[in-house]
Amino acid sequence: MKKSYLIIGLIIVVGAIILFSGGNDETANVVDNMEVGEGMVDDGAMIEGIIITYTDEGFAPATLTAKKGDKVTWKNNSSIQIWPATAVHPTHTVYPGSGIEKCGTPDELMIFDACRNIAPGSSYSFTFNEVGTWNYHDHLNISLGKFGSVVVEE
Repeated sequence: MKKSYLIIGLIIVVGAIILFSGGNDETANVVDNMEVGEGMVDDGAMIEGIIITYTDEGFAPATLTAKKGDKVTWKNNSSIQIWPATAVHPTHTVYPGSGIEKCGTPDELMIFDACRNIAPGSSYSFTFNEVGTWNYHDHLNISLGKFGSVVVEE
């Protein structure tokens, strides 16, 4: 059983590497050059700053560059529920300190994992305090192959 999870995880990692190594300049955005938006979070409060929109086509932008300490919000504008989380599916352990087992605990606020379904029209936010390239996926719909990454710089 553990061997099959390892093989599935390895396939997903290799697929994500191939997906993100395409070098498409249209998917790379620097915070200073990207459209900074605003919208409503689940409780009706306004959000401002870096917004990644999820539509039925996937995450947009698929890759962006942010600064350490920036808050990124995933806004669900699709017709389905989503669950943004750090790679690798299903454990969500790539972003330091993260892990799906921390969902529902006091540590939940510190991990790169929505830990819940995000309904159409709702959002999830996370503040990146670690420099690096952080790949993520839609945990609920992994078979759709919707991936993205946030590149965090000093």
